[in-house]
Amino acid sequence: MRLCLIVCVSLWAAAARGQDFQERPSASRPEFFDTHPTALDSAHFQRVLQNDRVEVIRVHINPHEKTMVMELPAHVVSCLTDQHIRLIYPRGKTVERTQKAGYAGWVERDEYGVENIGDKPVEWLMIVPNDSHETG
Repeated sequence: MRLCLIVCVSLWAAAARGQDFQERPSASRPEFFDTHPTALDSAHFQRVLQNDRVEVIRVHINPHEKTMVMELPAHVVSCLTDQHIRLIYPRGKTVERTQKAGYAGWVERDEYGVENIGDKPVEWLMIVPNDSHETG
């Protein structure tokens, strides 16, 4: 038994020495589950522009529809329509918001879903700085 243990440990150590333990850069790691809003809920979130500085996402929600709850990056919001919405947080907390078309403001990175509680479609743009996904 002791000889078997010594042989197993020796084989494991030899195999470990022969392996290359260099980490691959994070940029080359495969994405097993894309958590980007346009991938998770493409019915409501559509990318309209992306370059090395910014990503612009158009959000469109019909009356009484909901998006799924997901993490949204820090972004500038620009309302294209008047809106009466409800933010739905992961643990069930809700907050109602009303904005007029033309409103623009900064939104910190957070996790929530959006429900259109009005009788008309709502639409806004999310302008996401390129580093917003990492720094929030």
